[in-house]
Amino acid sequence: MKESLRDYARLGLVHHMLYGKSLADSAEHARTLQDFARRADIETLDCCLPYGPLREPTAKVIRESGKVRNVFATHHFPLRKISFCSTLPADQAQARLIAADMVDQAALMGATGFIFASGGPRPREAKPENYQAFVEFCRWLCAKLKPHGIKALLEPFDMEVDKCFLMGTTKKCMEILDEVGADNIGIELDVAHLPIMGEDIAEAIRTVAPRLDRVHLGNAMLKDKSDPFYGDNHPPIGYPGGEIDVPELVVALQALLEVGFLSRENRGDVVLELNPFPGKTVDESVADNFARVQAAWAQVQPLVAA
Repeated sequence: MKESLRDYARLGLVHHMLYGKSLADSAEHARTLQDFARRADIETLDCCLPYGPLREPTAKVIRESGKVRNVFATHHFPLRKISFCSTLPADQAQARLIAADMVDQAALMGATGFIFASGGPRPREAKPENYQAFVEFCRWLCAKLKPHGIKALLEPFDMEVDKCFLMGTTKKCMEILDEVGADNIGIELDVAHLPIMGEDIAEAIRTVAPRLDRVHLGNAMLKDKSDPFYGDNHPPIGYPGGEIDVPELVVALQALLEVGFLSRENRGDVVLELNPFPGKTVDESVADNFARVQAAWAQVQPLVAA
């Protein structure tokens, strides 16, 4: 493609991966997120808000940043301890208590989307009741989000390697969305998760295309279990030994163009999620990864008119 990717997509970044200390330090969270919201190289962003008195002023900066279709991500939710698929009433009550506060946070920052995952158990350990509990949670979440005009965005995760969540294959996620039956729920697809899930990139994109609302581009490490980025720890795109670099981005962007997610008429949200390269700054790592995405886009073939 000779045209700029920005003519076909709103490009964005995920805050918390770039600033790894932010989730443990509210002051650092607020400082870096307020600076992040002012970046001139993105049109949209994914974030969560700091706890405590810094929440409101940080949300105000995001609301007034000029960024559009910003999304709240549930990074603070202790999903490995309390699952949205739990059949225990106490777990479900606690999950809803925390999630309700996060819905309020999403509304406060003017978010249009709310990214969430399922939690465990993994499918081979699950019972039908776990799936039903998750469906009921999704219906509850969609009802809480609807008055704010916010869309629930289910993110598929791996089932066996790292997170070991229930949801799951892209096909199963689509089936669950149909069962939920809400008009404000869709898919946020993280391309970095697909190698860990054992799914073909282009096929996965085609599977979720009818409900696809947002895309994350990133990387994963599977070859070296001793690497600190092993599993779903989001090394930057192009990290040595990783699963995603320019050739895989070409496949993803080509598929996104072909299913209509990328278009001049209706630009899709394409958000990079990465930790910085070891020894490089945030800005150096972001510039590197944006350059790789643009190099991949240059190799994408334009659609042939029928």
